[in-house]
Amino acid sequence: MRIVVFSDSHRDIESMLHVVDKAAPDMIIHLGDLIYDAVEVSRKFIEIPIEMVKGNCDLGSAASSYKMITIEGKKIFMTHGDVFSVRTGTSDLVAEGKKLGADLILYGHTHRPVLKKKKGIQLMNPGSIGKYSRGPWHPSFGVIEINSKIECSLVNYDNFLSIEE
Repeated sequence: MRIVVFSDSHRDIESMLHVVDKAAPDMIIHLGDLIYDAVEVSRKFIEIPIEMVKGNCDLGSAASSYKMITIEGKKIFMTHGDVFSVRTGTSDLVAEGKKLGADLILYGHTHRPVLKKKKGIQLMNPGSIGKYSRGPWHPSFGVIEINSKIECSLVNYDNFLSIEE
């Protein structure tokens, strides 16, 4: 199973549509900011299941700030990250993921791509897919491959664009 993970799209729907069209994932995950961008993507790709949580810029959304999903027997804890104060560290986030028995924790909010292991749990922040990403980081997204194990990778969107079809 291939899953594309987006966060912090901030109205850059075009980039997400391009990635989904080219990568042909089995599922899409959006980690908030802006959740309505994910809704737009789901309207274009109605055959692809999508999971989403709201972020700090998704005021008025009835969506949850975090959730646990199970895919092919693997538990994935997903959140935007603001409610776990990820800008100051991931300790609270990892503690919650560990308590819930997560195999993988997905978060966003910082716009900074991260892929690491902490206390035996894999963490991924796909960065921001938005063209107007803050800081020195380029727009990016994540890819998860689940077979008997979980394999995660981060993709620089600018490099993704340059790959020949």
